[in-house]
Amino acid sequence: MLFKVTAMQIRELPPAASQADINVVIRSHRNTLQCATKLQQVMNMALMIQLTSCIVIWCLMLFYVLLMGISSKVLNISLLIFLMTFETYMYCQLGTEFTDSADQVFNALQQLTWYEQSVPIQKQLYFMIQHSQRSIVLKAGKLLPVNIAQFSEIVKKSYSFYLVLKDVF
Repeated sequence: MLFKVTAMQIRELPPAASQADINVVIRSHRNTLQCATKLQQVMNMALMIQLTSCIVIWCLMLFYVLLMGISSKVLNISLLIFLMTFETYMYCQLGTEFTDSADQVFNALQQLTWYEQSVPIQKQLYFMIQHSQRSIVLKAGKLLPVNIAQFSEIVKKSYSFYLVLKDVF
């Protein structure tokens, strides 16, 4: 939400913004980037555990279904697979929204008429643009981006692993 507020502040800057207006936006942008860094640090290991456990549980549950065949127990397992899939999907949706919100700040800075500002303000806006060009992505274990595209890859790879197990057994 901080990214959205910062983007809104940038969009609402008047064409001839004062130094005080720019300072408020710069402070907000800096605080937002610090918050994003802290969120990444906090969620780093939790997301890695979530994605790893999701893959393992999917594969084991599908393997269990393969061994047990079609029975009433399969319905319970299917429900667990669905719930695990939904939980992982929601984490990936959060990661996608996080990245999209960060991109809104960059888009708002690009639409800003910075070239009509005074030179000191142009320099400050330049640094904001420079910091916003880095893509801000939630990652699991500093390795995997957590987003909808990654979710689909996880599902594909888990299913491929299940097919290998099915062929072996």
